[in-house]
Amino acid sequence: MDKQVYELTADDFAQYGAWFFPMDDSAEDELTVRPIGKEDVCSDFQVVIRTRFCCANGKEYIGYLYWDANASVEYLKPVMFMDDGTCLCFWNGIVKPAWEKHPGIFDFMSSNFPISFVSEPLFAMPSITGELEGLYYLSDAGVSIVFFYD
Repeated sequence: MDKQVYELTADDFAQYGAWFFPMDDSAEDELTVRPIGKEDVCSDFQVVIRTRFCCANGKEYIGYLYWDANASVEYLKPVMFMDDGTCLCFWNGIVKPAWEKHPGIFDFMSSNFPISFVSEPLFAMPSITGELEGLYYLSDAGVSIVFFYD
């Protein structure tokens, strides 16, 4: 059951806890993912893994992160599924987040940071935990944050 990583939903992660990027001739392209099985576990694959996010108000969401031994946000690229099915990506690469384009999400998120996360320990990949203070991006000064609270 191949999908594009950007097509993954909370339901996909409810059914399969981890997905991998096959990176071989069986994949359509470099964004193709498929559910991981024990026979697929190997350090040669990049993996996205089911993750629980807990907002400051106690509300929990499902999402995923890119499992990596380096627990920095730019490696984990955490993604949280909102109630309406949209994704909130906490890593924005070289693009500074501009929330004036998304006032509904900004209003919601401004009262819910910081957000803690914990990935599920699956297939001998230990759990990764952390806390997100806003949306992250790479600026000339290094990894930077757009904060949503005082």
